[in-house]
Amino acid sequence: MGVHGAETGDPVLEGRSVVTHARALAVQRAVEAGRADVADDLALVASELVTNALFHGGGCRGIEFAAVADGVRIEVRDHTTAPPVFGHASETSLTGRGVRLVAGLSARWGVDLEPGGKVVWAEVTGEVHDGTGVDEQALLAMWGDDEWDVDQPRRFHVELGDVPTDLLLAAKSHVDNIVREFALASGGADSGVTAELPQHLSTLLDAVDRFAETRLAVKHHALDAVHRGEQMTRLALDLPASAADAAEEYLSALDEVDVYCRAMRMLTLETPPQHRLFRHWYVSELVTQLRAAAAGQEPPPPQPFERRILTELDRLVTAHRASDRAARLYSVAAALATADTPEAVAAAVLGEGVAALGAAGGGILLATDADKLAVPGAVGYDEKVLERLRNESRDAELPAAVALRTGAAVWLESRAERDSRFPELADLEARTVSLCAVPLEVQGRRLGAIRFSFNKPRLFGEDERRFVLTLAAQAAQALDRTQLQNARFDASRRLQRSLLPRTLPDIPGVGLAAIYHPFGDGMEVGGDFYDVWPIGAGRWALAIGDATGTGPEAAALTALVRNTLRTLTMTESEPGAIVRRLNSVLVAASEPDEERFCTAMFGVLDTNEGVELVLAGGGHPPLFVRRAGGAVEIVPVGGALLGAFAEPEVDTARVSLVPGDTAVLLTDGVLEARRDGVLFDTDGVVRVLSDELGDAHTVGVALQEAVLAHTDGQLSDDMAAVVVNVVG
Repeated sequence: MGVHGAETGDPVLEGRSVVTHARALAVQRAVEAGRADVADDLALVASELVTNALFHGGGCRGIEFAAVADGVRIEVRDHTTAPPVFGHASETSLTGRGVRLVAGLSARWGVDLEPGGKVVWAEVTGEVHDGTGVDEQALLAMWGDDEWDVDQPRRFHVELGDVPTDLLLAAKSHVDNIVREFALASGGADSGVTAELPQHLSTLLDAVDRFAETRLAVKHHALDAVHRGEQMTRLALDLPASAADAAEEYLSALDEVDVYCRAMRMLTLETPPQHRLFRHWYVSELVTQLRAAAAGQEPPPPQPFERRILTELDRLVTAHRASDRAARLYSVAAALATADTPEAVAAAVLGEGVAALGAAGGGILLATDADKLAVPGAVGYDEKVLERLRNESRDAELPAAVALRTGAAVWLESRAERDSRFPELADLEARTVSLCAVPLEVQGRRLGAIRFSFNKPRLFGEDERRFVLTLAAQAAQALDRTQLQNARFDASRRLQRSLLPRTLPDIPGVGLAAIYHPFGDGMEVGGDFYDVWPIGAGRWALAIGDATGTGPEAAALTALVRNTLRTLTMTESEPGAIVRRLNSVLVAASEPDEERFCTAMFGVLDTNEGVELVLAGGGHPPLFVRRAGGAVEIVPVGGALLGAFAEPEVDTARVSLVPGDTAVLLTDGVLEARRDGVLFDTDGVVRVLSDELGDAHTVGVALQEAVLAHTDGQLSDDMAAVVVNVVG
């Protein structure tokens, strides 16, 4: 019926699509032999024999079919003398079952050696195996007989030692699964069923194939151990020197294949850690012994697998500890990014530090202008220890104070060392055995110290010391930032206070109140301002405005407006004229590339005959008046933005107030306060004023609380208001 093999030049045998070719050929030959009834069985046997040659025989050299008296015979040639693999039944192994299937479907089967490899044959007749062929035990035993010796390269004996049999089988089955998946994908690509396999992956599979003989030898050892019921398999191999290079290529290839498995580019899962450890151990030991033997040297004794496991365990524990500390340092850094107070810094650093070190307690002590150190945070200390820490002097002979004064870290690893260097600690922390204190230093400035206490002796290794020092460096940077922020905040508040009147004047028959609330975190000076001052008998000037910008520029413009208004009222009393002259000052003070604008409302409150308020506006929000009866009036004053035009439009309004009336002057920070795009607006002011609130102070507080409630306390602009209430 013909031979189909490498010697015939059949190109299909050069790729892994030979399996598909073999199945089709088996069906054809069964039909030609007049045994179409066994075509399916013959195709399945052909598929398994060719697959076994590809996976475990170094490739398929040829396929031959021949008619026999009662059926069809198939012969498959491969490149090795290694026996076919029966495999071991398991839930995870997808390979090694094929030879069992062949034995079950064939009437007879067997193996013959020949130059260059072997021939695995089977006869399919439609009947089950009659027992005259080669069974599993006989096959394995046969490979130990002298009759199987053929010309081979010189081999060297390699002793690897004992390995758990179940681990060995599982590891080899996993690799077989990978090879099988690659082969199926490659065969599918060759036949056009699946996408083309990337050339790089094919190269990796070739590297695995070149190590097939050694893999099979290891697997046969494991199968033999299973048959003997042994839990441990002793690995002793006879291999050519070339197996060392093949082993290294194999190891590198499988490590790279794992990348594809991990990225879920394959159905087979990534190699389990215990399998990878075993693979790296036996391959590296094999390479070392083979190369020594090939060089005529005495091979070094193999490292026992148990020792490799312990070494790996030590490495993993160390790596886990380092990873845990790195993760904690990352968590600290993330928490410190938003920490804006020393207390927040201490909470972030101490919580992670105590947990990572397994400390009994930890604390941060900071230098102050006074003699005593401040304690912004502590973890794990009882109230007695905390009280002593709060009263610790910077000159005390205690670890934190010494670290702060000297800039040197303190490491106390035993109770004896503690009592020798710091006798006071025995009374301060009776349970503490070991302790470390590290200065908090940034740019040459020592801000304080961080300390950790331990109830057991502690040897501070290099890694542990590095962790504490890194933690201290992070804390110092964050504390320095918070101190700078607090200093800026204090300066901002002082500057803002300087731009607002310290107190409001007492006006007979009239109650005055004012509110001011900065936007954001209050770090920047806003442009809102207000002022009230006397300008004559029974007459008072009122001003409220909003200068452009924030920070120093806004502060400078605000100061210019306030001082200009106060100066102008010394010679002028008509509000409209004063606002026009203020505009002229702003225009004259502006540089060509500057924008020094503001909105403002200036008014004169006259209490000589009743209470009358005359206002002049420059682009400012309206006046709100709540009448004694409860009605709320909105009085637009109008006018144009001040500082923008040489001759601005200035509008005026006159409002008479009677007992019980309340007038409110405010900035646009009140009206434009928003949440989810919804403005507080004039409706919000009217709602507040519609309630019966009482005096000016109560009205101001109610207005501020309503705006903050509307914005959830997050203002996008500063706001100010002046409340004038005529006493009934």
